[in-house]
This record gives sequence, structure tokens and C-alpha cells, in this order.
Amino acid sequence: MDDKRRNGSITIRASKRWLFYFAMVLLIPWGLFLLLNAPESVKRVVRAALSRESDTTRWVPSKKGPWGDLRVIRIVTEPPEESLAGYLVYPSPVWVFKGYSTNAFDRLLLAAGLSPAQKAELESGVVWGLSGAGCTVTPQDDLVMGLSAASREVLYNALSVFPENTFQNEPFRFRSDMADEWFANSGVPATTIALVRRLTYTRGKTILFSDPHLVLPKLGSDLERAKLIKTLSRQSTLMVQLHITPETDIASLVSYWAAREELAKDIKPLLESVARIPGGFNIDIAHLLPRFARKRIYTYPRADGDNGEMLYDCHWNSMNFWNDPPDNRFSDNAYVIHTLETEYESVLDGFRYGDIILFMKSDTQAIHSAVYIADNIVFTKNGPSQHSPWILMQMDTLISHYETNADLKIRGYRKKHRP
Repeated sequence: MDDKRRNGSITIRASKRWLFYFAMVLLIPWGLFLLLNAPESVKRVVRAALSRESDTTRWVPSKKGPWGDLRVIRIVTEPPEESLAGYLVYPSPVWVFKGYSTNAFDRLLLAAGLSPAQKAELESGVVWGLSGAGCTVTPQDDLVMGLSAASREVLYNALSVFPENTFQNEPFRFRSDMADEWFANSGVPATTIALVRRLTYTRGKTILFSDPHLVLPKLGSDLERAKLIKTLSRQSTLMVQLHITPETDIASLVSYWAAREELAKDIKPLLESVARIPGGFNIDIAHLLPRFARKRIYTYPRADGDNGEMLYDCHWNSMNFWNDPPDNRFSDNAYVIHTLETEYESVLDGFRYGDIILFMKSDTQAIHSAVYIADNIVFTKNGPSQHSPWILMQMDTLISHYETNADLKIRGYRKKHRP
């Protein structure tokens, strides 16, 4: 740095590096003051900005394709605590075996590998319905607690077929090869985690938990119970960015992401602007989603949201991907089927942005639907619960989430006459 005096004025010449360090000296104290005294929401933004350099190394390049150069990072999302107030007490379950005969029930208990005492206790508690209706059992907590993981897996997978068995049909679940993330940094005591793990079982590549009634009463406060339910409700999701440089073929990106012609007027200027940034830049693909998805991604249903979003299922979500406001006729499965049969065409592979993906348990039973985004990433809402967010997932992770005793088949549908 040097200075020159001319006619009583001072001219300072400084290198860019010196100016950078001088600015840091001025700004860092203000940044620290902001971090210490600002609201928590602002603190999160500041921390994110301060850690941006290290975070960028965690983004993993995805497979390139017509969607462009994607970068992904996996995160875990969980519901807000205030939504859990009514979910802190779970009654002891009644197991429902619809359509079971005495022989079928005996075969199930034999396959479960129960001890003679466990088998005798369950058999003594059976209540049989009318001929062909099956039976119910109200198991004692001690018996359920004492089941081995193998026995629990056999019994609970059989119970999962029937919606009446709420927590076997829709258990808390997490992909087994990501199981460490389920309770990481949750604040749940180690003793509670150990008890939950003792009661878990598996289905394919998924670890499941169906016995909150055995754990919640052992916790000392509603705060602890809410923290556990919040953690159990975690879902693994993806944040996805599109990397754009001055050399990027913007026309090709517009062709893919502007799946409907009216979207091009919004998407093309954005992509062209980003492409002018020297050295390249990443934009979150949330900016490329239609309004229905863009305003919901990574959020949970709200009582003051669009009519029906607190109640309606995955098919309502998928079929409304392009609709804002949503069309509540898609809450009727018959209307969904009619629309797919008349306005869509079947797609076996080579899925494109906006295609509807059905996860079929059989040729006639779709247990889930999602919307294809890019590189086997889909936009999904896993169930009608207010504790289920709108997220992005890789298809293999979503298949694990909905894994059943039968292999799932993937069936795609594309809107007819789509550009």
C-alpha cells in the first residue's frame, strides 16, 4: 500500500489482497455480533454462509444427462415439535389377522419361531370372528417386549398387510444402510435409543419400529416423548443443485426443465442469467419446479395450507404436480385411475421430468406414486400424515421405504401430447 498527497488531498493505493483483509477486519466483529445476538433463524443463515466453503466439498456429482450437471447432498428432515402434541400417547395394540383360519394362524406362529410359552399365550388370547373373518389378539406388553427380532419380523410383516394394524402397516422406518443417521444428533438418551433398537425388525433393506406404546410411557416428560417421536419420524431426503457454467448448453436445459411450454418464460431467463456468472454457479432445482412443488418442497402439511393437503395421499400429491391450486378430485382413486388411463400413456423406462411413477404391489394395486425429476430422483410425499414432508428421494431409497413381502414393480405414465 502507498499514498500520495496532492493539493491537500490523500490518494491511497492498495492491492486487492490488502483490501480483502482490511474488509475482513471491519466485518468479522459485526458478523460475530450478529451471530451472538440475532434470532435463531438468522443465526442459521449466518452459520450456513460461514461454512459454505466446507459444505461445497460434500456435494456429490450426479450422473449427467439431459437434465444437466446435478450435484446432490443427503440430509435428514424431521417434523416440527409443535405438530406432535396429539401423538404422545399410544394405546396397546390389538392385532388383526383378517381372513385367517386356525390352520393359517398355527402356521404363522410356527414360522415365527415362538417359544412354547409365547405360542401358548397368544393362542389363549385369540378371539375368532365369524366363519372366514379371521381373528384378533391383544398381546400383553411383556410378550411383545420379549419377542426376538426374527419372531417380530415374521409376525409384524404378516400384520402389515392389514391397515387395521396401524403401526405394522405404517411403521416408523429408515433405510438400514443409513441407520446411523436415524438417531444421530437427536438428543434422545442412549438408553432410549437402545430400547428402540431392541424392538426393531427388518423388511428387505429397511429397519422398522412398530412399538411406541412400549417406549413412550418409560420417558419422563412430554418433551422427551416429543423428541423421540420427532426423531422416529425422520426421513432421508436430498438437496439437489444444478451446476451451470458459461459453457453450459442452456437450450438443452430449457428443453428438459421446461416440460410445459409456459414454463420456459420463467426458466430460460434464470438459467441464462446464471450462465453469465464467471466460473460457474449452482442453483437449487427447487427454482425449476412448478409452483405446487416449489412452495412445498422440504416442508410439512399445514392446517392453513391448501384445502386437503393435511389429509390427502401420495396420489393427490403426484397428480397435482402441475396444478396450483391443486385439484381435489385427485383425492378419489377412481378419478386418478380414469385420468391415467385417458390422459396419460404408459412408459416402461427412459423416464422424464414430470412423469408419474407408480409403485405396484400387484398388477392392480399401486401402494405409492411419485413424480420423476431427474437421474432416478423423484418428488414424493410418503403418506397422508402431517408428519410426512414433501421431499426428493432416489428411487431405490423410496423402494426400500415401501418394501413389502412382494417385489414392487415400477410403472410410469407420461402426459399425452407433452412437448
